[in-house]
Amino acid sequence: MTDRRQLEWLWLSAVLGPGAAHCGRVLALYGTPGELYEAVGKEDMSGLLTPAQLRRAEQLTPEQFAPLLARCHHMGVRVLCQDEEDYPARLTALSDAPPVLYCTGDVSALSQPAAVAMIGSRRPSSYGVEAAALIGGQLAQAGICLVSGLADGLDSEAHKAAVAAGAPTVGVLGTAIDKTYPVTNRRLRSEMEQGCGAVISEFAPGEATGAGGFLQRNRIIAALADAVCVVEARQKSGTMNTVGHAKRYGRTVFAVPGAIFSPLCGGTNQLLEEGQAYAAPSAAPILRHLGIEPAPQKPASRRARPAAPNLNLSAEAKAMQKALTSQAQGLEPLAKAAGLSAGQALAALMELEVSGIAVSGAGGQYRRA
Repeated sequence: MTDRRQLEWLWLSAVLGPGAAHCGRVLALYGTPGELYEAVGKEDMSGLLTPAQLRRAEQLTPEQFAPLLARCHHMGVRVLCQDEEDYPARLTALSDAPPVLYCTGDVSALSQPAAVAMIGSRRPSSYGVEAAALIGGQLAQAGICLVSGLADGLDSEAHKAAVAAGAPTVGVLGTAIDKTYPVTNRRLRSEMEQGCGAVISEFAPGEATGAGGFLQRNRIIAALADAVCVVEARQKSGTMNTVGHAKRYGRTVFAVPGAIFSPLCGGTNQLLEEGQAYAAPSAAPILRHLGIEPAPQKPASRRARPAAPNLNLSAEAKAMQKALTSQAQGLEPLAKAAGLSAGQALAALMELEVSGIAVSGAGGQYRRA
């Protein structure tokens, strides 16, 4: 039997549109989506809804969303309405909380006692990748739920750390719930859903989204966490947009100190310089902020790698070995420096990685081990 209440929430979500900027005000005045629906056409709502929202309120009916609800049930997608127990409590007090969330995986991940959002560049340096793995691993081992955006780069590192530790994690999509972006993270998403993790979106299955969807989801990432840890970010970036939401919601922000010459660390270092974030050289300050005494840790260090044996490398691999530096680089500049074609360069890098001479990082970048 179709749940009329859920249909009314789906109607409200469609009326307000992405971002749900007026949701808190609407519910404060009318109490439930059903009461709002009954008042449409009978009361003047010009001061409450925008003209576009008012048109949708008049043109749409809850019954029109029955096929969507049935499709979600068929796909195994949970529809979480604001008045339901499983809807994350951290969101309910927000003025722009989504009326409806779509969820796959373990819904209990949304209501963990302690949660930290780990965010950062989609094209991080090897330093950023290792810092995220270190701090994410320490948080996950302490049982903290790691929240991020299931994107390339440092988002993925946060989720991977949680999966490895068997800890809860939440991926917040900027796309429809049935779409994984980037597609290379499908396996990671599956591992999250089959373990202690959940994936959520405010966008329904099949719903078209643009670049704005990723900015809108940033507010959810910030709101779902008790604290936000910025690992590596440029001064102007989507990561800093999430920090803005965290400040708006009163969440504490931590930042990993970075190299002063690296543009990738410009945003994190600025946060620290201006006193907008606490330094997080490890997970210890974050855990203490959450009231958890961190376990004794060895000093942070780069991942130890065995010394490369004396191998008979190919001529291409030897040329690539000379081109590698301690700073991670992409395939194109490395191929040019080594005087190799793209195919030769990739084969050489794989040979060097297997030999323990090269290390691959996010975004297809490589450096000396």
